[in-house]
Amino acid sequence: MGAEVRRQVSLVLAYVSMLAKARLSYRADFFVQVGSDLLLQAVDIAFLAVVFTRVKSLAGWSFAEALFIYGFFLIPFALFNASFAALSDVGARYVVGGELDRVLTRPLNALVQVQLELLRPQALNGVVLGVIVMAIASSGLGLTWTAADVTLVLAGILGAWLVYGGLWIAVASLTFWTQERGSGLFPVFYNTINFSRYPLSVYPAAVRFMLTFVLPYGFIAFYPAAGVLREEFTRVGWFTLPVGLVVMAVGVAVWQRGLARYEGAGS
Repeated sequence: MGAEVRRQVSLVLAYVSMLAKARLSYRADFFVQVGSDLLLQAVDIAFLAVVFTRVKSLAGWSFAEALFIYGFFLIPFALFNASFAALSDVGARYVVGGELDRVLTRPLNALVQVQLELLRPQALNGVVLGVIVMAIASSGLGLTWTAADVTLVLAGILGAWLVYGGLWIAVASLTFWTQERGSGLFPVFYNTINFSRYPLSVYPAAVRFMLTFVLPYGFIAFYPAAGVLREEFTRVGWFTLPVGLVVMAVGVAVWQRGLARYEGAGS
């Protein structure tokens, strides 16, 4: 088992090395993407600031608290964009386009290979920005960080990333059944992410229920961040990682079921 694990790790590192060389050969595109991402995130922060020039609080949440939640949101969102968002290309490129045939001939898990080939490291700039925004908000709130708070944030980031990944893998896997170039659910799932940038308390009860129990985007920012800010949310915040593990397990299971029915391009 140890030798097999080392072999798989060496293959993964080889993929990452080749990807880095490919990305660096197009430096201009890389930095343009980084710049555009930072601009969009700056616009979102400016919008939040403008909202709070008109109100003192938003459903009981101050500007600094809302900024802290948004800063937390940026970190797993950046990890998602770097690692999972491009799975929307699975249908067109791998299932209908036939590249999955090539992937299946190689000695590495098919999902891992697809994942590595679609990495977008330029999106990781959001991690740095998220840390900066959280630090600014934390200073404004006068937060005293404890080891439990740090652990909750780290577990929350991992859990949120797994929620993103599990959902995206599941949606991408639907192309095995539909044999279409893309799933119409991707825009719905992606646009719904916007709801998670702000405190869930601002939404009606039906929306809060959906974002907690149906499409668990409440766990990609609000619950883990609010768990640090307010004691009444701490217990729910700790559920972020278990929820992420469950969502990821479901996504991988759907992928495996879909892959089992795959018979080659044009089938």
